[in-house]
Amino acid sequence: MTLNRQSGDDNMCTSLTINADNNHLMFGRTMDFPTKTPWQLTYLPTQYHFRSVTGGQVFTSRHVILGGMRQTHGHYLIGDGINDAGLTVAELYFPVEATYYDAPVAGKINLSPQDFTTWLLAQHASVAEITAELSQVALIGVQWYDLEAIYPFHWVLADKTGSYLIEPTGQQLTVRKNPVGVLTNTPNFDRQIANLNQFLNLNDANWGGATQTKVKQFNGEIPNRTIPTDRFIKTSIWKYRDAPTNLSQRDIIQFLHTVKIDKHNDRHDYTHYYGVIDTATQEYWFQGVNDPTTTKVSIKDLAGEPTRTFAKE
Repeated sequence: MTLNRQSGDDNMCTSLTINADNNHLMFGRTMDFPTKTPWQLTYLPTQYHFRSVTGGQVFTSRHVILGGMRQTHGHYLIGDGINDAGLTVAELYFPVEATYYDAPVAGKINLSPQDFTTWLLAQHASVAEITAELSQVALIGVQWYDLEAIYPFHWVLADKTGSYLIEPTGQQLTVRKNPVGVLTNTPNFDRQIANLNQFLNLNDANWGGATQTKVKQFNGEIPNRTIPTDRFIKTSIWKYRDAPTNLSQRDIIQFLHTVKIDKHNDRHDYTHYYGVIDTATQEYWFQGVNDPTTTKVSIKDLAGEPTRTFAKE
């Protein structure tokens, strides 16, 4: 099943991973995904039980999770988060190109796209662990517990080894390195790189030293439309050219404000919150659009705590 729903211009998120001066790999994102229930900074302890909507299989979390979540029908949908091993995972909208199975596959771990994010964070300590188990997973195109649409996602992953992505353009899932450390929405990652090179007047389809040099030296007009290709270019230029050397979480949040999606009508596809995660300190900085206050929470301060909610959009 390939989900040919929308062009990708309506439901959007922007993300980046970037190294700070202290060699802390940080992840930042805007959450622009439509929802009928509020996104909240939430903590889930170990031994948290979650049931796959696809076949009733129940999983018990091996790791605590702190992230942007929403609760519906007694279940938590995780938009992004970090676990106590320092693994970060986030889902971003990926219309037209996402491909799922139509029905559960015998002998596989059958997961909906929403359950997949939870499975990644709850059951794994690193990208290497995910890579080792990913062939066992089948993503199934089914409605989740909220009974809304079947959502097309791709995923950005980060741990101390760097930034990675999973794009379900075929039914066999793979993890690949993200050398840019930037991800937005459709088109797929390879096409985003080709578009970036074309913008820089490079005759190359790949990310390499020439692209990175051109990005750092770029002195033209930065594209500022809200479409995914423009946000990918703009975020890449900020990361490699403009980010301060003494980078802080607040600097990332301030940049993310420049790629936000304003609310223009009664639809839900606008920026709901900004999130920044330090994979080393396991700290999450959460800022909702309705409250300029930034809530800072670290997993390391929550040992033994039950499920808790700290802030909402």
